[in-house]
Amino acid sequence: MSGSSFEGSRRQDLLGAALRQLKAASFPDPQWESQTLLARCLGLERLALLRDPENEVPQEQRDRFADWLRRYLSGEPLAYLEGTVGFFGREFQVDARVLVPRADSEVVVEACLEVMGSDSTGNLVDVGTGSGCLLWSLLAERPGWQGIGIDASADALAVAEANRQALQLQERGALIHGSWLAPIQPDAKLDLIVSNPPYIVHGEELGPGVAEFEPHQALFTSSADATEPYRILAQQASTRLKPGGRIVFEVGAGRAATVAQEGRDFGFRFVGVRKDLGGIERAVILELPA
Repeated sequence: MSGSSFEGSRRQDLLGAALRQLKAASFPDPQWESQTLLARCLGLERLALLRDPENEVPQEQRDRFADWLRRYLSGEPLAYLEGTVGFFGREFQVDARVLVPRADSEVVVEACLEVMGSDSTGNLVDVGTGSGCLLWSLLAERPGWQGIGIDASADALAVAEANRQALQLQERGALIHGSWLAPIQPDAKLDLIVSNPPYIVHGEELGPGVAEFEPHQALFTSSADATEPYRILAQQASTRLKPGGRIVFEVGAGRAATVAQEGRDFGFRFVGVRKDLGGIERAVILELPA
């Protein structure tokens, strides 16, 4: 579709056009997707959209929807079209400079909150912070904690900074441009390190649009070894955590046991794993013995 040449200007006209194109492109749930896409484009809840299908859509919004539909059909994530995504009860700004925060990663936040305790104070580092969704969620949930986000991408840090300001966490959170834990002094005595590192090996099957639109630096390992990032981080963390300090790693499906062993190789005790909503072992918890 070029421009906004819909056959009609009512909500139901736009929905019908989107439904036909999504069906033709074999999208998994074209009805739900067409409704969600239009609702988000118009700034409405999906049910509110469906209550008034005869409502006219102004030309500017029809143009915008035509652009969104074209981009969505190409595989671009809805979060990039909207510019925001919900994560752990908060809205985070996102664009093509960072990965789209996934619901599966919320179990990583939950595992960290277990480690942090409910009324404690402490300090943490988030390696590969991206949008800052892990770091800022944790600091928002634990007002007594301080945190640092590290990322090798200056572009990603710009997004994380926007989210830090939106959540008013400037006083308790800092951002550093750097590689892995290198910017942190070896005697830092951290309480917690959290990381969702790039663990995809080139050639692995990904979901639609992921490899085409999300930043490769945040997705793919630099070698054929998917556990290399965890090995690097475990080695560096062993000199930067205080005794009793912990690491929480996000891991790919089927890799929890291997990542746990990488931690043991550098003196860590394996504490346990936490499963995501799909039942996949997604968060690995390690502890530096006291």
